[in-house]
Amino acid sequence: MAGFGLAIGYAGLLGAVVAAHNAPATAYELSLYAETPVAVWVGFGVAAVAGLFIALSTRPESRIHHASLGLIGLSALTLTAMPILRGYRFYGAGDSLTHLGWAREIAAGSLPATDLLYPGIHTFSVAITMLTGVPLSRAMLYVTLVAFPLVFLVTVPLIVKLVADTPWAYSFGLVTAAMFVPINNISVHPVAHPTSQAILLVPLWILVTLAYTYRLDTDSVVSPVGEDTSSSTGAITDGGWRSGPTATGVVMVVVSGALVLYHPQQALNVAMVLAAIAVVQLVLSWLRPGSAFTGHRWLGVQAVIVTVLFLLWVPRFERAVGTIRFTLGSFFTGQTAAGTVVAAKSTSLTALGGSLLTLSTRLFLAGAVLSLIAALLVFAVLLGRVERSLTDTSVRYLTVALVPPFLVFLLVFAIGAGDMYLRYQGFIMVFITVLGATGISLAVDRLDASVKPGTGRALALVLLLILSPVAVMGYHTSPYMYQPTSHVTESQLDGYSASFEHRGEGIEFTGLRGGPERYVDYYYGSQRARTTLNFPGYSDRITPDVFNGGAYRSTYDEPRYLGITQSEYEREVVLYDELRYSQRGFEQLETTPTVNRIRTNSGFSLYYILSDSAEPPSDDGGTD
Repeated sequence: MAGFGLAIGYAGLLGAVVAAHNAPATAYELSLYAETPVAVWVGFGVAAVAGLFIALSTRPESRIHHASLGLIGLSALTLTAMPILRGYRFYGAGDSLTHLGWAREIAAGSLPATDLLYPGIHTFSVAITMLTGVPLSRAMLYVTLVAFPLVFLVTVPLIVKLVADTPWAYSFGLVTAAMFVPINNISVHPVAHPTSQAILLVPLWILVTLAYTYRLDTDSVVSPVGEDTSSSTGAITDGGWRSGPTATGVVMVVVSGALVLYHPQQALNVAMVLAAIAVVQLVLSWLRPGSAFTGHRWLGVQAVIVTVLFLLWVPRFERAVGTIRFTLGSFFTGQTAAGTVVAAKSTSLTALGGSLLTLSTRLFLAGAVLSLIAALLVFAVLLGRVERSLTDTSVRYLTVALVPPFLVFLLVFAIGAGDMYLRYQGFIMVFITVLGATGISLAVDRLDASVKPGTGRALALVLLLILSPVAVMGYHTSPYMYQPTSHVTESQLDGYSASFEHRGEGIEFTGLRGGPERYVDYYYGSQRARTTLNFPGYSDRITPDVFNGGAYRSTYDEPRYLGITQSEYEREVVLYDELRYSQRGFEQLETTPTVNRIRTNSGFSLYYILSDSAEPPSDDGGTD
């Protein structure tokens, strides 16, 4: 029966992939979920549910169990890679276009990778392009939508298996990883966004760090359940202080260095975590010299190494130094503005008929439940209810690891530095994912042993079947979370590229909610656009009053170019229900005498706004 169910699951997954590939996006899609054929989601759901049922009902050592885990993992990757399967030209309408511009400059040789604060995903994408010949925009999608989610999916269950070591630990670790709770789509995104990719890399660092700490590369590994490790030759006061370099230690340094290059902010978080654990190790080795902690490697040296790597790299970039100065200066001078961003978003949500509570539930329900389970696990460890030595010490280490980022979270929230605090929330949720999966695994093992075999797994199955759909709907931005999808169409890129190529010299651009800056970054290269180009109207914004009222001539004393994409219309009129820019404003572009449409294609139009001193353009630009 399990084999038949597994065959159905894989057939459903194959059908979903084929159906998605055969239904490419032909225009901008406001919602990836709504525009993807229903058959895709049916096949995806069949595969995910079949994989979960079989994984929790078969013996962990059996081949069919392993195949079910593969089905779960492939289903998760199908979700993350859906924009690729649907043939999106690019995925990431904001910062991601800027990062693509940087990658284009690196590929062209006009920007040394060392001149970029976080060149990790850019150089990775360039390498994929050089090795495979695929376009750079597609290579960046492979990096952000496949490679980093795959690292997260592989390493989280390995950590849970190491920490919990119950029969179904790996299964629960994989399922919770597949929820991708660090992705909050406010400050941590699935698109090209270096700090987001660095956060998805953190589980690899955790896995290597635990292996290094527990000496899993030597014969003196961690003891079995309940066995004391005080006789280990690697006590902190002995080999833990003075042991030489090891292969695992070198790998740990390499991963830490990679975090610096992918995003220094997450490397700094890692350095603080290492420092906190190193202090706790010293204290415990002094207070409890015969405890299991004394058999572990001390992490103080690694904390120093990561800090040195950070200091060697980051001070070269004034922007990063300025951010650190601003954060610390705002705190020490008492310049706080806690809750201002939250209040502004709440007001906008209310105007759209939503609420902060509704949005929080949709975005953070899975993470909140895992946080509760993680908290219960920590209390169980502190009360001495966990018998296995490695589980006890691991949970303590992971709990200590939460303290520094949580304190920084409170600091950044207090000074009101935008929504930056949610980056720290994303970092924290990596550890919560591990602790939550560990808690589920241990609870299931205890219930199956003390009540009735299968009881714990049945309850866990119900919980995961409730949480997983919520998590799936929160992975890609959509109207479900009051955001448009990050779809960037061929017509948008081609329309802006042609407009830049044929623009009149010195004529400024303008746009809704901001100028064409992201497309300028993509076309000319981000570094050039921000340094030497001096693009006219790079970030100029046309106000809703001017746009809705058609008051162009009384507002502008010089001519302007106004680019309008189909995505902007869908966002402002359909999604935001004319909250800022109205349907009438879009219609008036075609009827206002001082506004001429000079270029158009299926998803982009360029308008020329006349002024009293301006002559109509001599070249209408044609059709793309």
